[in-house]
Amino acid sequence: MPFRVRTATASRWWSLHTVFNTHCLCRNLYYSALSKRQWLERKAACSISSSLFIGNSSYGRSLFASKIIQTGDCILKVPYRVQITADNLLPEIRSLIGEEVGNIAKLATVILIEKKLGQGSEWYPYISCLPQQGELHNTVFWTESELEMIRPSSVYQETIDQKSQIEKDFLAIKHIFECSHQSFGDSTYKDFMHACTLVGSRAWGSTNGLALIPFADFLNHDGVSEAIVMSDDDKQCSEIIADRDYAPGEQVLIRYGKFSNATLMLDFGFTIPYNIYDQVQIQFDIPKHDPLRDMKLELLHQYFIPPPEDMKGLSHPVNSFSIKEVKSDSGKGKGLPQSLRALARVLSCTTSQEIDNLIAEAAQTDGRLARRPLQDISKEIQAHMMLLSLFIQLIEERSVAIMSLDSLSLCGRFSVRKLMAQDLLQGELRILKSASAWLENYCFSMT
Repeated sequence: MPFRVRTATASRWWSLHTVFNTHCLCRNLYYSALSKRQWLERKAACSISSSLFIGNSSYGRSLFASKIIQTGDCILKVPYRVQITADNLLPEIRSLIGEEVGNIAKLATVILIEKKLGQGSEWYPYISCLPQQGELHNTVFWTESELEMIRPSSVYQETIDQKSQIEKDFLAIKHIFECSHQSFGDSTYKDFMHACTLVGSRAWGSTNGLALIPFADFLNHDGVSEAIVMSDDDKQCSEIIADRDYAPGEQVLIRYGKFSNATLMLDFGFTIPYNIYDQVQIQFDIPKHDPLRDMKLELLHQYFIPPPEDMKGLSHPVNSFSIKEVKSDSGKGKGLPQSLRALARVLSCTTSQEIDNLIAEAAQTDGRLARRPLQDISKEIQAHMMLLSLFIQLIEERSVAIMSLDSLSLCGRFSVRKLMAQDLLQGELRILKSASAWLENYCFSMT
């Protein structure tokens, strides 16, 4: 499972990580933060920001308004030349990395090299303030018992897949560590996983490629903010435009992306109590005992699987569907994928003639299979009752898991991860209940 790399509309890791001191900003911290900005401005040979300073909030290091900021002001501008990309790899090391190794692993390799250089690295002021091992709550760092808290969610398997991908990348470049000991020191798999997670949670993807953007890393996430990190290829820089007014001393926020809690906890290490972008990933399988299973599997591959060119980067099985919150019981069911309802109609078929009829209808319309209600109302109800039965089962699984969380008494990092698990499961439960209510209403209206 690859990391979901942020586009130029996204941002960095928010911090439900170690809950930093919530006290007022101290003088030493202010001057240390100021020196980091001055270092970056000297390196860039231009002003990065005259509107922001680094401080501490309850979410960790954050950026605050140093003066009045108005909507539309450019509050941060970081040239491409002072961003860290895979191009920072030494040619002799880059030549040893195979094509199968992705940009996240390459950029993680850059971090390991710069960390090994210590104060001798040109990026030391930036590298030194990145989160340390033990400060991150991405699910790849969770123990087996902690992962059990979220077993009903797709995040459980996605975490296993992501760890597997990191291990695969590590094995692909391990020989470089061994033959370039001077560059990497005693870097281990654990170090590499930490570096990959830093990149996956902090790097932006743009026309400039995947890049770590110093100083912008301190911006925290607000899911309803319209401020995003944008790439300006003409100016050769990344910049942020304020989406609202800020008073001096007020924390400045941006939106990392329209990410669900599943994505946030997997890739960024935090969750939001009520996330408007939450969704649930479910699988809908053709029963093995179905007499028409082979025929239906053929239809699944023919009508439901994207062409090969569209499957690159596909992170879920083709019989997996993303469910979003259905806002109205009596609406059109927006939030329930039409393809899921279509597959349910196919699965409700009990004769080959019924399947042939669906194929003929698709040929006479837009070519999509089973996108219209079945003419046989009882069959249409049956198809949606199959979905309703699945959703009721998924609701029950999450309800049980949430109840078991209530009985856990945890402290420290474990209490943070328990809260994350609750946010995830409660969000998924809300979505499943909304979809279930719509299905019930739809079936009732058909009668």
